Amino acid sequence: MIAIIGAGPAAMGAAIAIGKNAVMLERNPVPGKKLLLSGKGQCNFTNACDSEAFLRALAEFRNWLKPAFFAFDNRAFIRLLEDAGCPVLIRDDDKVFPQSMKAGDVRDTLLKIALGGGASLITDCRITHIEAVSDGFRLVAANGKRYQARKIIIAAGGAAWPLTGSDGSSYRLAASLGHRVLKPRPALASVRIKDYSPFSACAGIALKTRMSFGKNRAEGDLLFTHTGFSGPVILNNSRFLQVDDQIRLLLADGSALSALLRRHPKKQLSSILPMLALPQSLAFAICQHLKIPAGTMAAELQASPRKLLESWLGSAPFRISALESLATAMSDFGGVDLKGVNTKTMQSRLTPGLFFAGESLAYSLPTGGFSIQMAFSTGYLAGKNVNSI
Repeated sequence: MIAIIGAGPAAMGAAIAIGKNAVMLERNPVPGKKLLLSGKGQCNFTNACDSEAFLRALAEFRNWLKPAFFAFDNRAFIRLLEDAGCPVLIRDDDKVFPQSMKAGDVRDTLLKIALGGGASLITDCRITHIEAVSDGFRLVAANGKRYQARKIIIAAGGAAWPLTGSDGSSYRLAASLGHRVLKPRPALASVRIKDYSPFSACAGIALKTRMSFGKNRAEGDLLFTHTGFSGPVILNNSRFLQVDDQIRLLLADGSALSALLRRHPKKQLSSILPMLALPQSLAFAICQHLKIPAGTMAAELQASPRKLLESWLGSAPFRISALESLATAMSDFGGVDLKGVNTKTMQSRLTPGLFFAGESLAYSLPTGGFSIQMAFSTGYLAGKNVNSI
């Protein structure tokens, strides 16, 4: 028996690669619980960009993850699902979804392929202890059941969103086998903002922006929430942010505002700001935040508040009061130190026969389908090497 701890994308990737003798040991009553909730239940499972663009998106983890990507890339993932009867939808932004927009179709199709290839699944099986022995590994489950495995793939996710089963158990099991585990912190997390009350009414507004924080620059879609910000530009950079950090946002062109004020001297600010593609509620919030009456006529706007408004729009400062916790963040940055895992095989450098895949590993990827793809790819690479090493 080859034991795969977990039954999410990484585990199913491994099971599909191994086939017969692969047994997925899943702590939840059903497999792929987190996958079912991904993308608000719609499941953006990969990205259809070309290989070079995909690898660029992996950022500092590009070289480490490259062997896994080429073992089973995004095109192969799309073909796998379509050939098994799950048609896909490729959006203009290259995000790929099941055509049905139902995550369950992706989960069910992957499970069908894995089980059809000879793998098996045991649910309600939370592994609490692993011991390396002369002929492989002994595993103990919370319900008292014991298992013997020739080899093991730990693919039980990270520590974010524990209600889905990703409670950090992968990390504890890895640490018990001698692996260094990096302390997890929220990734793909929204942020709360200090003195945000004027903007609470803007919840749901999305706009494109450029963001700076420290020496870093990023651009993308920003989403206003009731307490702060979310959206890709925040989520993809949240692992670099800390409480009390200041971020600056480009909300509009200050020079364009100056021209509009001259052109419409009899219009109120509440009418002029929306001409900069700012929603009405955001225009009111900005005026309230800067203590400039929204009903002020352009011709009556004094030099000091005019300069303040123009400069603020081009580099609006906000200070972070809190980051979303591991309890609700979509993923975490932390886990099994990559230095202890062979990038070409996913096998432990410390314990022969022990492999890792997916979010149990200390990498973090942006939104857009990259995380699910690389979870599956690392699982597939691990499974591919289980029988050859």
